[in-house]
Amino acid sequence: MFQHPDHIHEIFADAHGAFAPDAGETTEEGDITGGQAWMSARAHSTHLFGASAARASGESVAAAFQAHFARHAGSEIDVVGTFFDLCGSTVGDLCAGPYGERLERAAADHLRALLAGAATSGLLPSWLPLPRARRVRATGARLAELIEDAAARDAPPDDPAARNFLQVLTAGGDELGGRLPAMMRTLLVASLASPAAALAWAVRELALRPAEAEALREEIASVGYAGIVRDPLGAAPRSLAFLKEVLRFHSPAWLLQRDVVRPVTVGGVRLEPGERVAFSLYLLHHDDRWWSEPGRFRPGRWLADTPAHAPRAYRPFGGGPRICAGAQLGMVQLVCGVTTLLAHYDIDAPGAAAPPGKPEAVRAPYGLRATLRPRPSPAPSPADGAAGSGSGSGSER
Repeated sequence: MFQHPDHIHEIFADAHGAFAPDAGETTEEGDITGGQAWMSARAHSTHLFGASAARASGESVAAAFQAHFARHAGSEIDVVGTFFDLCGSTVGDLCAGPYGERLERAAADHLRALLAGAATSGLLPSWLPLPRARRVRATGARLAELIEDAAARDAPPDDPAARNFLQVLTAGGDELGGRLPAMMRTLLVASLASPAAALAWAVRELALRPAEAEALREEIASVGYAGIVRDPLGAAPRSLAFLKEVLRFHSPAWLLQRDVVRPVTVGGVRLEPGERVAFSLYLLHHDDRWWSEPGRFRPGRWLADTPAHAPRAYRPFGGGPRICAGAQLGMVQLVCGVTTLLAHYDIDAPGAAAPPGKPEAVRAPYGLRATLRPRPSPAPSPADGAAGSGSGSGSER
């Protein structure tokens, strides 16, 4: 178990194939998140998930959130489940074009099955015919079937810059060695899990901290809702700070493991093939050696003139060559989701103060329920093109 940020960085930055994801992250096709085919697919997907592309997606992502929230307005929702369904729909077209919505729905079912069985996945053999294990296999097989069908029907265009991620993989041909369904499944599930959990935690924090919610609404009024969704990563510093703190304080991907596949030394410790290393991003983000007042939820730390943390102590999206390919897009999802929610709704979540329960494979406030009540004067939609002026407040409240 490693907990020093430099040692965690060594594991993340491994460029020699010494580590592979643990058994819970691999499939019968083997390690699919570090091989050459996967890295090649990532390199050919910057037009989808790079910083420029992420910023440009703000309006479409916000529109998807707005349409989804409108369907639930005035009704009580299961917060985590709603965001599991929603986050995929905001990026489905980037993942698989016209097939994205169907694949994301299947990925959400598979993710729920994976989370339901995560507590015992490392304790019991996978061949035991347990109901949860059968559901994981069934939802995974269904998702793989849909992926293969979509790949067969959706030929990649000649222009690489016009391809969605499924088409990028399809264009890889024999290089993938039959791993296309597993690689696509990895992306689809990743596009749901952490963003959905982080947004659910954001809802909980906003319900518990009405003053913070009003401060963010002031920023929305100052900048203009349409102005924020046109530049989600630059126009709303206070909203971005709030979400960075959500990712620090709640750390959805809270515990990571790697299997050692080649001899390597980390932090002076010699590791041999067959051994397993673990590190907790939650503990890293709450360690008072690297953070000031880590036990306080304090978004203002990200707006101060001094660094918010020690070097390498903030890793919400991992790091190194395997850093989350959609990190920038994930932040766009978070900013657009929270901005759309606050601009149009008040949040009524009377159970928000209840303990969030035991951590699962993905930390989220499971069981949290909320009602989204439309505000009297909702902000214009992104399509209206009404942008405000001014800049967000940088003061801490």
